[in-house]
Parts: sequence; C-alpha cells; structure tokens
Amino acid sequence: MKNIKCLRGVAVSALLLPATSYAQIEEVIVTAQKREQSVLDVPVTMDVVSGKFLEQSSISELDDLSRFLPNVVIQEQAVSLPSFNIRGITDDTAAITSTPRISVYQDGFDISKKTLASAALFDVERIEVLKGPQPTLFGMAAANGAVSILSKRPSNEFELETKLAFYNDSGTDFKGMVNVPITDSLNFRLATLYRQQDGTVKNRACAPDSYNPSGLIENVQGKLENCAGGDLNGVSVRAVRATLESQTDAVTTTLRLSSEVNKQPGIAFKSGSIAPRNGDTSPFSDAELGYGSQLGIDRELNSADITVNYQINDGLSLNLDSFYKTVQLSEAFDADGSALRIQDAFFNNDADVYGASARLVFAFNDNVEGFVGASYNRDKSELPYSILIDPYVRGVFDATRASLAEQYPNIPLDQNVKTNATQEQIAGVRQQLVDALFNEDGTPISNPNFPRTIIRGPFLFESDIEVKSLVAEVSYAVTEALNVTTGIRYIDERRYARDFAVFEAEADFTATLPRLAVNYNFNDSSSVYFNFAEGRRSPVVNPNQGSPSVTKAESVDSYDLGVKYQNEKMLLTAAVFMYTYSDYQQSFTDPVTLKSNTVTVGDSDMSGFEATLNYSIDESFDFGLSLGLLDATFSNSAGDGGDFAYGGNRFRLAPEVSGSLVVNKRFQLQDWQLDLMFLSSYQSEVFFESSNYPGLSQDAFWMSDASIKLSPSSEKWQVELYADNMFDEEYLIDAGNTGGGIGIPTYVRGAGRTAGIRFNARY
Repeated sequence: MKNIKCLRGVAVSALLLPATSYAQIEEVIVTAQKREQSVLDVPVTMDVVSGKFLEQSSISELDDLSRFLPNVVIQEQAVSLPSFNIRGITDDTAAITSTPRISVYQDGFDISKKTLASAALFDVERIEVLKGPQPTLFGMAAANGAVSILSKRPSNEFELETKLAFYNDSGTDFKGMVNVPITDSLNFRLATLYRQQDGTVKNRACAPDSYNPSGLIENVQGKLENCAGGDLNGVSVRAVRATLESQTDAVTTTLRLSSEVNKQPGIAFKSGSIAPRNGDTSPFSDAELGYGSQLGIDRELNSADITVNYQINDGLSLNLDSFYKTVQLSEAFDADGSALRIQDAFFNNDADVYGASARLVFAFNDNVEGFVGASYNRDKSELPYSILIDPYVRGVFDATRASLAEQYPNIPLDQNVKTNATQEQIAGVRQQLVDALFNEDGTPISNPNFPRTIIRGPFLFESDIEVKSLVAEVSYAVTEALNVTTGIRYIDERRYARDFAVFEAEADFTATLPRLAVNYNFNDSSSVYFNFAEGRRSPVVNPNQGSPSVTKAESVDSYDLGVKYQNEKMLLTAAVFMYTYSDYQQSFTDPVTLKSNTVTVGDSDMSGFEATLNYSIDESFDFGLSLGLLDATFSNSAGDGGDFAYGGNRFRLAPEVSGSLVVNKRFQLQDWQLDLMFLSSYQSEVFFESSNYPGLSQDAFWMSDASIKLSPSSEKWQVELYADNMFDEEYLIDAGNTGGGIGIPTYVRGAGRTAGIRFNARY
C-alpha cells in the first residue's frame, strides 16, 4: 500500500499504541475501492492519514496535511475557495460552471464543489488521498485524484472525549465527542468543534493615521459603515455532527446530520505595490485594506445523508445512499490589496447540492470481487457579484495602465501574460502606475466632482449541473499472486449556465472512462502494481453576448507503477507516474465583471516519483521520511499544433521537490509517559500563476513543528506543549490573485509561529 498512514500518520499511530506493540506497523484497512481491503492489496497510489494522528496533532484543516503528503499541495486561505493540487494539477477556478479536477468526498458523499470542500476535520477515522484519475471510484470530478474523509461511526461502547487548546493570537480550540449505545442494535455519536483565533495580520485601515481617517466607507448597499478595526487571516469555526446507526444481522443504516458555521475575518490580500500609510509593501508586515472591518467571509453549511447497507449473503451486499447539502456564503474582499478603492468586491454564493446512488458489491469463489452501481447528482448555484470602486481613482488607474501598455509593450503588467521582462523592469513600470494615484505630498488623488464610490453590479451568474452515471469494476485473481482490476464509468451530464440574468447556454455531454490495474504479490510482505486510468474534466458552457461557446473537455491518460514492502518494523512504498494531458483548461478572471472564463490552452506531459519510508527502531523510537519529485511543465505546442504561450512553464503550485521527516521518541518515567515529536517539511520553489509571472512565486523553504506530551500510563488524559512553524518561517501561500489581473498583484502570507498548550481527556 502506498503511504500506509501518510508518513507521520504511521508514526503517530504507532505512538498511540500500547508499549508492547509500539514497534509494530499494523495492517491498515481502507475502502478506496468501495469495499474493505488491506492497503497492500489496493493497486492505487494513495496516502492514508490515520484519525489517531489527526487527534494527536489537533489538526482541524486539510491544508496542514499537505506538508507531509508527497506531491500534494492543499491551499485553504479561505473557506470560499480552497485549492487542491495533486501532482502539479490544481483546480482552484472560481467559476460555478466548472468541474473540479480533484474530487473531495466526506463519508462517501461528494463535496467537491468549492464552497463545500473546505471541511473542518474533527472526529475523523481516516483520510484517504488517491493519486491520479479515479473515474470508477470517485466520479467525474476525480480527473486527477481524490480526497476521501471518513468520519468515525457510532460504536456499541460508551465513550466521552474532550480536547481543549489555547495558543497565541487568542486562539482557542475545543473538540468534544460522546458516543452512547442506545440499544444492542442502535448507537448514537455526537461530535463538535469550536475554533477561534484573532487575525494574525493587523489591518490599519480607517484608523486616525491611515489614508481614510474618517473611519467610514460605503458598503455594498451604498451606505456609510464604520470600517475601523478588523484584523486579517483569522479563524472562526463552529461545527457539529450527529450520527445515528442501526445494525441488525443483515442491515446497517446510518443517518448523519451536520452543520458548520464560519465567520472568517478578511483575507490579507496585501498589495505588493501600494504600501499602507507610513508602512511598507512586505506581505509580512501590517496591511491597510481600505474595506476595513467590512471584510470577511460568512458561510453556513448544512448537510443530511443516509446510507443503507443490506448484506444479502456472504458474497453479495447492496448499498443505497442519498444526501442533501445546502450552503449560503458571502464574502467581502479587497481585490487591490490597498487603502485605495481601486477595486473592492462582494459576492454571495448560495447552492443546493443533492444526489443518490445504488451499488451492488460482490465477491464470488475467492477469485472475483467488485461492484456495479448507478448515481445521480444535482448542483444548483447562484453567484451575484458586486464591485465597488472609487470612480476617479479607477479612471486614472485604467487610463495610466493603458498608456503604459502602449509605451512598454514588452513589459506587461497583466499576470496572465508570459514575459521575458525582468522583475525589476516590471516593478519600474508598475511604480509609474502607482505614482499616478498619489499627489506630490503623498496623499491619494481625489476629485470632489466624483462620488467616492460607485457600485457595479450585482452581476448574476447561475448554473444548474445534472449528472447521471453508471459504473462497474471487477477484480479477478488470476493466481494467488496476480490480481487484475478493470472498471468503467459512463457519464451523462446536462450543464446549464446563465450570466447577467440575460445570456443563457445549455448543453448535454456523455463520456466513457476506463480503468485498468494489475497487482502482483511476491510474498506476504511485498508487491508491485500497475495502474492505468483515463480522467476527464467536463466541458464548460460559456454564455456570451451572441452565441454561446463550449470549452472542450480536458482529458488525461495516467500511468502508475509502484512497489510496496512491509514487515513488522518497516513500511516502504514507491511509485513512478506519467500523465498525458489533452486540451488543458485554463481559467482567467475578467477584471471588470470578475467573471471566470475558461478556455482550452494546450497539451502537456508530466511525470514524477514518490516514496515514503516508515521505520520503528524499537518500542520507544520511530521515524518517517517522504520524498516527492515532480516534472510538471506545459508542452511547447497547443492542441492545434501552434505555439503555446505557456510552453515550458511550470504548473501552478507544483514544487519540483518536496519532502518531510518525522521523529517520535517515547520515554517511560515510572507511571508516566513522555512523548517527543519533531516534524519538518521541505518544499522547493512554486509559481502561483501558470504564466510563471516574475515575482509571483515562493522560494524553497523548510518548516518545522515540535511537541512534548505528558500522560499517565493509562492514557486517560494528556497535556501537551507544542509549537507549529517553530522557527517562524516567513512564506507565501498565494500571490497574484485578482489584483494581478489588473496589474497590481497581492500577496497572502502563510501562518507564522503558533505555540500553545493542549489538554486531552477521555473516558
């Protein structure tokens, strides 16, 4: 099995085992192929992160995991638009009409939609991360991989757990869980999460020493509001999940209700060109985003699902499920990252997502197993978008930018344009643009004959996506050592879009996606596998003034060759892979309406290597290593044979080298246990735009965490001192953004040092 527990997942799980078995790496059971299997028997390159690791480290967000998953980058700067990148391919388009390239599932249900995918992690059994296309296992959105989050289910024993943490920036985490057996066949589990942290970036907007000392600014309704205060990059999560499960000899029924509410402070999209008053443009210092305390994200996500599993006989079971999810989200953000109102924005994004599926799982004569199934999914979304500008400032800005484009045609300010210009040349031209926005005394330009703010919009975008699919997969044991798996998914989809409440487009598409895998076991401890799969990203229907346009479907052929070795002390996994992409889709944001437009830009080939090693030296000491190597670049020619503008460029968020180390050491002090953990990860340079635009990248960096845990031998409670990013490494998680599209990129810093104390107790 690839990555039995995602490197430090293995180590931490071992850490939580009784001392008598501390040195043994246990077998892990997964459900990646829609049935319970040992990870060593699954011919898929995948990482498995244990729930024990999540609990021990109190991780509540997916992006914390990507440091330790080879060739995986997860970016969650906001719950409104998380970005999942597997093997160099990302899926962070904001268009509600586009299909993600990476599926995200929670408890077997699709939450790939952007406003759903940023799920709080609490009371989790495990997380399975599958690499490469997964058409038969996780549907049409899994063109390049899948992330499957599996919550803990009710048990037939009474359980009670509480976890409380306090850390810098007034941070507080609380996790609670109670499991109650109601009858011999009926069990109930309730889990909750509360997390609150003040903003880690000070926003000096609307203060007496700011560019807007009045402390007032027009909101999206055109009314003056107080804009003082409101720090940036904070966290606010309240989540609860209730699960009721009934088990009889033949039927298991699971009913789950959940809710998550986020009131996230504004994101620190800080301009790298326009400094705060008496400040600087460093993304690691105070910001002055003019929208002030009006910035922020509110999201309410509610969900209900039911699963019924009927065990017909020893070799046949029927699984039926259905779900409904509703999300209401609103966000105000400062697109230019400065105190000037060049472009602020506000949008709502409400959606109803629901579906159902049926799956028949079979196993015959110990040689044949697999499943057949059908599913239906519907996604109905509305996205009204408003833009707030100072008309005089924006007018001067646009006119100056147009003039500079004529003067310096080879030094583009648009981040989407590939250029040979140096960063210094670009900065020089951009400074001329910024200088036009300020008077000689350093105050922003203004004109009393113009209103302070005009509101463009709301521009209304709507979508209705309906997908029906049939799927089948069969594994056949040719011999005791050789197993062949083949599968296919048929997709029938209807895609409707309407822009600005006027322009409409609708189209139907079908596709057939195959998968073939071979697994050969040399013995009980080692195996080799080959996996081929075809992935597809759906066409995008673009309503336009005049006739609608349809973007071609993006397709990918994926090949994996991997080996696995496991004994009681060591787990070693390694895989090489190669992708061939056709009709790669690229999204660009219209600077006027903020509409996300998707076009076909070209083809590409990519390849890489992944490996993990986990080793238990003895009952008190173990370590883990991971390494990812990635060659993810665009081809030089487009699909039509012409030159491709991004040819030779590296993909966005695609480090050539990534790696990590985890070390765990346990000391037995009479009736006490002392656990020391050290974690360190490395990432080489990444670009934040496919254009590889100068200055929009993050250099290579290391980041390290450490913790000290003390508990009695019974492990009924534990106290922990910890420090994440203990050396306070400065790094970016994004750059460019909407501001880069209009010529003044913004930068989002990563989290600095977080240190605190945790208390855990269980009964």
